[in-house]
Amino acid sequence: MLKYLDILIGFCTVMLPVSMAVTMLTQAVTGALGWRGRNLIRGIATILNQLDPKMTSFCLRQIATAALRHPLIARSAGKIGTVIQREELTRILLELAAGQEPSGKSLDEYARATLKRALEANGIQNPSEVLDNIHLLALKLEALHPELPSPVRHGIAVVTEAPSQFAARLHASFDATMDRVSHRFARHTQMVTAVIALLVAAGLQLDAFNLLRRLAAGGTAAYVIPAQSWSWTQLPGIALSAMLLSLGAPFWYNALKDLVGFRPVLARKEQAHREQRQSPPGAAVSPALSTAGEKGDLSLNAG
Repeated sequence: MLKYLDILIGFCTVMLPVSMAVTMLTQAVTGALGWRGRNLIRGIATILNQLDPKMTSFCLRQIATAALRHPLIARSAGKIGTVIQREELTRILLELAAGQEPSGKSLDEYARATLKRALEANGIQNPSEVLDNIHLLALKLEALHPELPSPVRHGIAVVTEAPSQFAARLHASFDATMDRVSHRFARHTQMVTAVIALLVAAGLQLDAFNLLRRLAAGGTAAYVIPAQSWSWTQLPGIALSAMLLSLGAPFWYNALKDLVGFRPVLARKEQAHREQRQSPPGAAVSPALSTAGEKGDLSLNAG
């Protein structure tokens, strides 16, 4: 049993660093393509469409992009942000409509007027005034309740100072829309991971079946460099390796950690069983039987 466990540990030892390479390549590809930000733009555009179904796709995309280029959201070098909170989006939309974005005019006048009309139709007649009230209330809450986290204070300020159809619609659709954005990005990432895992497994000729045979024969886990020329018989093993690599580095890290932690327990049990099998018969006598024998001798002597 311990031998099979060592084979699994060796297998995980090979799969872990290779899967880490697959994960890093996947992150590099998705980052270069900007998929997270592009999916977030689509999500914000969907939320804006709930505010004004008549808003053109050009305006939806421009407003969503401007929101993600806000200094509080954008990444370094002016790249669009990949994370935005509900209260942040509410305040940024008010800033864009009021023309108070700190990064300068990031919307053309047509898109700004379209956003302002959408806010007016949803109960925000003066975005600048509402925005000032939100900032003032957030400052008061910070003075009165400094123990509250900043997102909580801003959330209370938005709900209190912007009790309109605008806030109600945005809050109602934000969580569901962001969940769909996350699921869409996860699907895209899984597809990229599968392709990269297949390319890495083929490039390294990482044949899972061959690796298991080598480990079972007493080989080491140093298998990453191909030891033989390409053969079509390797395709099933390479395909299996690609599927296993697509599980991700966290899976293989946890598997290796659990197996390594289980090995001492199994080793102690096998050692105890081995010692029990090697001990001579009758060497270990039950205390109850020994006591009974002694009492029997005493009764015979007394007789």
